[in-house]
Amino acid sequence: MGIVYLFLSGIFNSIMVSFNGQLGNYHSLFVVTFIVHVIAAIILFIYIPLVQKKKIKLTGVPLYVYTVGILGVTIVAASSWCTGAIGATAVMSLSVTGQMVCSAIFDHYGFFGVKKIPFKKEQIPAYILVVIGIMLVING
Repeated sequence: MGIVYLFLSGIFNSIMVSFNGQLGNYHSLFVVTFIVHVIAAIILFIYIPLVQKKKIKLTGVPLYVYTVGILGVTIVAASSWCTGAIGATAVMSLSVTGQMVCSAIFDHYGFFGVKKIPFKKEQIPAYILVVIGIMLVING
C-alpha cells in the first residue's frame, strides 16, 4: 500500500508544481509560497483535531527537525519560480535526481536516524542513466 501512496504523492507533487507555476503568473513568488503554506496550515489545523482527535503540540522534538518549515518554503518557492523558467518536467526531473542523490548519502551514512544502507558500485549505472535521462528531458 505504501508504494501506491508514494506513486500518488509523485502525481500530486507534479500537479502542485504545475499549479504553483501558474499561480506565479498572478502573484509574486513570496505570495505564492505564503498562499500554499497558509492553505496547508488551515487544512491541518482543522484535520488534526477533528479527524485524528489529537491535540497539536510542538514539544518533545529536537529543534533542528523544525527546519523542515524552511525547507518546505524553499522547495515551494524554487519549484514555483523554476516551473515558469524551465517547465514542470525539468523541475520534477531535477528535483527527483536531487532527492535520489541526497537520499543515497543519507542511507550510506545513516544520517538523521535512517537505516544505514551502504552505497554499492553496482548502483552507479542507474545514476548515470538518470543523468542521461535528465539531459534528454532538459535539452530534448
